[in-house]
Amino acid sequence: MSARRITGRTLLLDGPGAIAEVPTDALRDVLLRLHRGMSALGWSVEPVWRHHRAGSSIGLRSPPDQVRATADLLDWAIDGGDDDDLDDVRWRARRDDNPRLRALFQAFPGLVFEGEDLVTVGLGRFARSFSRDALPPPAALHPVRGIPRVCVTGTNGKTTTTRLLAHLATAAGHLAGRTSSDAVVIGEETVERGDWTGPGATRRVLRDPRVTFAALETARGGVLRRGLAVDGADVAVLTNVTPDHGGEWGIDDLTVMARAKFVVADGLRRGGTLVVPAVSGPIHTVLPSFRKRRPDVVVQTFASTPRPADCWADDGHLHVGDGRVPLSEIPLTFGGTARHNVENVQCAVLAGLAAGIPAGAISRGLRTFRPSVADNPGRMNTYRLPNGALAVIDFAHNEDGVKRIVDTVRRWPRARRTLLIGQAGDRTDAEIARMGAAAAPLQPHRVVLKEVGKRLYGRSEGEVPALMRQGLIAGGVSPARIEGPTADEALGVRAAVAGASPDDVIVLLLHETLAAAVGILEEHGAVSVDDPR
Repeated sequence: MSARRITGRTLLLDGPGAIAEVPTDALRDVLLRLHRGMSALGWSVEPVWRHHRAGSSIGLRSPPDQVRATADLLDWAIDGGDDDDLDDVRWRARRDDNPRLRALFQAFPGLVFEGEDLVTVGLGRFARSFSRDALPPPAALHPVRGIPRVCVTGTNGKTTTTRLLAHLATAAGHLAGRTSSDAVVIGEETVERGDWTGPGATRRVLRDPRVTFAALETARGGVLRRGLAVDGADVAVLTNVTPDHGGEWGIDDLTVMARAKFVVADGLRRGGTLVVPAVSGPIHTVLPSFRKRRPDVVVQTFASTPRPADCWADDGHLHVGDGRVPLSEIPLTFGGTARHNVENVQCAVLAGLAAGIPAGAISRGLRTFRPSVADNPGRMNTYRLPNGALAVIDFAHNEDGVKRIVDTVRRWPRARRTLLIGQAGDRTDAEIARMGAAAAPLQPHRVVLKEVGKRLYGRSEGEVPALMRQGLIAGGVSPARIEGPTADEALGVRAAVAGASPDDVIVLLLHETLAAAVGILEEHGAVSVDDPR
């Protein structure tokens, strides 16, 4: 595998450079060649590496203008290139040499980034972009300023927290830019659809001269693949760390997963704020070492049950400092029955306050952000059919996400429950089976399995539904209650809705067809409701 260019801080490096994956038994030879190559080039930086089950990651830090040459050097060391190939690396290093770029990064840390053949100095409404070969000297750019920005990471809850945070900023008069797993949005304009949670999405928002507040969903994959786009965020939110995407990029266990997500916290500005759950778990395994290396960071905690925390909740109210808000007035929490959304609200509240959003705007924003397709598409969107049956759409796509939806729906008094469930093929067999087992406590009278046909990732048709079936049965669901799989998600929605009785709730766990699913529900006369209770 070729070395990947790293734009900023990641698990292995604290800034730009390159990282490659190699077999562990080849690491020693690669390091020897790498040292020979660096000696020939006159470079003095020391490589770093990390072992994991699939092999070893080797990284080399570089100045911002030498990322491509550094990646070429790593490839040379791995591939066993000759001296002529090394001359090509030397040529690349000379061609890319850019003292003015290095000077800008040094003069304005946390306020300079590059990508898409542009170098941007300043953030949001203060951003100015230049081509790499036409950079002004730092003295010509003073003052260089940023905007309030929050990075949100974690296994679940990132998108809802980011959307709500942007809504709270808008209530305060900001023009918010946000990145998430469905789009890049500037104000009310969707400028790019798709899963935009990596450094390219961050650059898209921070380069826009309209933006005065940035809410940035920052997924683990983008951080490991390319690194942070830029350091210096005011606030980092770590929603949680639970099993998902195990084994990717050498992430072997939850502690390493937590360390990968703490990269976002390591990138905070001096005196920034980190928001984490109050409960113990992988985050709190890593937190002590983070506090030692970053004693300047303010750590704030949240809890969805009464316990010591900066923001906590009981059955009726959300408590922040000396203030409290009735959960019945926060639509996203469904009167407090959706405890995972209580946590998402707490993350957004603490992050918003730390980023300077006034308490009054936060209070207004909490009351006006709705669990609808318009405000929070694909997350607990609830519809009522003409006969009184309920349908709930959610993107829950891993064990913990399913547990949270099941916990919420079980709080609603309904006689029967139907479940539509499936999974992409890029999870391990165990993760897929555990997701099925996590759904079993819903005690569904009917389960419709579906293929996620566009996301098989090399698996054969029927393989993932079979694993899901195993997990459901292991969790106690009778095989007689399990149907399918349907050929695609839309057919699964139709099958799940068919024959619904007035006292039913239909849980639709979707991956691909939100618009189609909503269309099918509306064909049946369903209307959106904020509170299904």
